Amino acid sequence: MSRRDFSRRDTSRRDAAFCAVFLSASFGFIACLSRSYILSSEPAPPPPPPATEVAGGGALGFDIWQDNPEDFYALVGGEPRPGDPVTLIFLPASGGDAARYAALKAVLLDTNGKKLGGARFFDWTLDDEGHTVKASVFAAPSTYDGGVALVRIEGTQGILIEFGLKLGERSFASEEIPLNPVNTALRTVPDPKKTAESELLWSIITGAGDVVYTAGPFTPPVAADTRRTSFFGARRVYRYSNGRSDTAVHAGIDYGVPVGTPVGACGAGRVALARSRIVTGNSVVIEHLPGVYSIYYHLDRITVEEGAFVNEGDAIGLSGMTGLATGPHLHWEMRAAAENTDPDILCARAVLDFDAAKKLVNERGAKVYAELSR
Repeated sequence: MSRRDFSRRDTSRRDAAFCAVFLSASFGFIACLSRSYILSSEPAPPPPPPATEVAGGGALGFDIWQDNPEDFYALVGGEPRPGDPVTLIFLPASGGDAARYAALKAVLLDTNGKKLGGARFFDWTLDDEGHTVKASVFAAPSTYDGGVALVRIEGTQGILIEFGLKLGERSFASEEIPLNPVNTALRTVPDPKKTAESELLWSIITGAGDVVYTAGPFTPPVAADTRRTSFFGARRVYRYSNGRSDTAVHAGIDYGVPVGTPVGACGAGRVALARSRIVTGNSVVIEHLPGVYSIYYHLDRITVEEGAFVNEGDAIGLSGMTGLATGPHLHWEMRAAAENTDPDILCARAVLDFDAAKKLVNERGAKVYAELSR
């Protein structure tokens, strides 16, 4: 279920006509994002890094790339690790060719060019005045240990930019789970209904609407100090009753709670699925923002309907042990662009950090102004 053309900055563009057009349009937009904006007198930033340079770190936990002085790209948040969410923001050049930015998406690749993930960009409104940037939210796969990945931003006219993305080191727990004959059959016996249920779930979590119901951070669906019986990214070995075995990566967190424990929505959103499934039992899926979903399995009872809107903490069901479960528990997972994502990180910080994004845009505006005014 878990499924670069750097153009060098043309200094001839630092003429009065360009300054007038750029500052009145692009910078004017950026400046109005913050009434406390102060023009910078610091020296011009260094030229864009080569495409092999690795992003990450910095006092604010981000680096900036651009293929011309107007376009703005930034990674919001610190250095991601395997399994962590990745948020990119993009502000296109003012007055630029709209076709250049059509169908914009971020693609995550390994060092051999194999696609690891990624997501399209969507409009993200930063304040009540309607100022908007584009954002893309995806996850670095918990199974990728290459250390460096490549981010490619592309549109209908081709690649706009590529840059390296350093991933921090991470280790995961290992566990063995013996299964009785019933649970063995649930995992191993082919069933067209199971296949149909999997296809439906995949079609939901690979979809991405346009609504930001919540920017996060999220909250656990049960008390935060509840005992955990399994952890995100755990490397599992299933020991079947017939003597065989299989491996899997645990996509979420298991909470050891008694049957009937109230389960709350981890954030505001729309209920995309609420029904019984063969393997995961009574299951609920909630869409929170484009491509970001929360999933709740093995419920004893579901108390929401598909299509309903829920707020953070709203009851969505009672915990249980339906489906493939070796005991009473709640399985909770988060998905970003279909990739399983560490729920603890999504609870620790907003996936769409308004303050950080506005600060990035304002600082970039100050650097552009200082450079073009020299």
